[in-house]
Amino acid sequence: MMRSNPPRRPAAPPAPTSGRSAAQRQREIATLLMRLDAMLKQSAELAQTARERVSVGGLARYRRFSRRVRDFFALAALTQERLDAAPEEMEDLIDPMTTALERLHARMVVQFVEGSAAFFASFARVKALPIGTHEMCGVELRGVLEIRKFLDDPLYEGERGQALRGEADRIAALIRRVMDRIPPLPDFGDEPSIGPRGTLNSPLKGPNAHLPPGRAAARPSADRLAAARPSNMPPVAPPAPNPSTEVRSLSLDQFEDDEEE
Repeated sequence: MMRSNPPRRPAAPPAPTSGRSAAQRQREIATLLMRLDAMLKQSAELAQTARERVSVGGLARYRRFSRRVRDFFALAALTQERLDAAPEEMEDLIDPMTTALERLHARMVVQFVEGSAAFFASFARVKALPIGTHEMCGVELRGVLEIRKFLDDPLYEGERGQALRGEADRIAALIRRVMDRIPPLPDFGDEPSIGPRGTLNSPLKGPNAHLPPGRAAARPSADRLAAARPSNMPPVAPPAPNPSTEVRSLSLDQFEDDEEE
């Protein structure tokens, strides 16, 4: 499944951190590779934890696993950039480090596909789904589709790669099946939004939905209320003001009169 060592890449422009020796670059890349190996082991533990109790908080535990996987691929991309910008003094180490990175990358892809398939095969049978499952599964569906693109690389040719592609497609179908079982949360915004599956969601229709944002509907005036009152009904007198709570308008002249008295 692994391809042979690729030919030496064209020399890339030097990294922005100037003044670093080849030994320092070598230690940096080696540290990144060790960090990727540790993240690979941590993600395996998170995947096992998510599968232990799928029906009770399992989706939240699975999301911790998928976040760690995304962090792994982000760090792998950074490591590849460091390898591409390695100086000529590391000529003998670039190919072995590139091979190590490709193996770690392939192991994580396999781990993610197998872990996700095992989780969603059980989660799709859960009867009571929590609120927000539609949106959370939409995020995970996009992540599965992004990792599915890795399987089109020549690195995954052969029967093993074909099986992984079929498994990734099955995971996406399971996630869509879960999303179809529970409606999305209502949209409380003022403008339409895009749902996790790319659909356009309209905001809830309230009394002020026809007005621009920040403007409330005007209250009916007294004349409109009087016109709407039947003619045979006597007008209702306004309530007498309470002396204890009556607010009077005062002026400076009134204060001067009080002082003269």
